[in-house]
Amino acid sequence: MGNPNPSSAYGVDFKVDNQSRATNGKTMADFIAQTFGLPLPPPFLSLKKSESIQFGANYASSGCGILPEIKQYTFGNCMVLDEQIELFKSSVKNLRNTDGLSKSLIFINMGQNDIDLNKKMQYNASLDMGQYLAEPLSKRLQLLYDLGGRKFLVSNVLPLGCRPFSISQEKPTTRCVERLNKLASQFNSYLPEMLKDLQSTLSGSKFVLLDVYKVFEDVFSKPASYGISDISHSCCAIDSVKHIPICKNGEVCSDRNQYAFFDEIHPTEVMNSIMISRCLKDSSVCKPINLMKLVKA
Repeated sequence: MGNPNPSSAYGVDFKVDNQSRATNGKTMADFIAQTFGLPLPPPFLSLKKSESIQFGANYASSGCGILPEIKQYTFGNCMVLDEQIELFKSSVKNLRNTDGLSKSLIFINMGQNDIDLNKKMQYNASLDMGQYLAEPLSKRLQLLYDLGGRKFLVSNVLPLGCRPFSISQEKPTTRCVERLNKLASQFNSYLPEMLKDLQSTLSGSKFVLLDVYKVFEDVFSKPASYGISDISHSCCAIDSVKHIPICKNGEVCSDRNQYAFFDEIHPTEVMNSIMISRCLKDSSVCKPINLMKLVKA
């Protein structure tokens, strides 16, 4: 979670006390909780010491990533995955009963910022994306397993070159910036086998891949079938002078459900809803089993 610009239009369709989201409404985590009748996961740091994470919590930090060095490239202060895992560790210690952890769902949606902001990664054509990014993610998933996690939903990265920010910055001759899509695809290609290996070696674990890249491709190819008409522009007003891809003020489009992107890098609530709806029952999007089967496993 995390609002890149608290004075702007973020959360215009869904405001909750002490919570902020980098979209106009609900996130994928919100839709997962809502689907299974759970309270919306509150930011962990907003909880009082006496409050439990029995019904879940959100450890996400806007603008951060998997790799520790990503902090030097971000727009503001954020917590990388290692720091988020430490928070999770501290909350697990305070649980009176840890049996519920094995039935809980751990949702990981990271990698975009590591690829997008890390200059070393963007411009080093010989860089092994598996060694550089997928392996560090694998090690951290093992740490979460050691802390009691057993059910994992891990998202890959969307087509980075098709975001409004990428298009406006690089002005490609094709519809998208293929260089960035290639980087995303390289990282994504390592995930299926990596998750399969983790499940085979970590007893009692279940790892499911959420293929958001595929969902975006499906929406881009037939947007009207999803009720979307704009796949190339942001819904909110962007500060073009500072070249920062986030909403600059309260200016926002009225037909938000027809946009794929809210700002120039984050999807709208409707896109988040589409991704989770597809994941619930579609084993071509969430694989090797869909989200409904993962939760019931």
